[in-house]
Amino acid sequence: MHDENKKPVQESDSPATISDAEEIRATMEQTREALEASGAEIERSKRLLRESEDLLDLPVSSEPADSDQ
Repeated sequence: MHDENKKPVQESDSPATISDAEEIRATMEQTREALEASGAEIERSKRLLRESEDLLDLPVSSEPADSDQ
């Protein structure tokens, strides 16, 4: 990414401390992990939906598969 539009942070621009920055980084990391987990759940749900739709497309047989009679 290009940071051309960002101006350098100066002491007078932001009263944020190092601990604030660390907290923000930790929160961003937790958010990223939660988004990845959500994405994985969405993909799992899509797969299960496809598998369910495939099962609905199977022909229904009224006779048992075992025809030893």
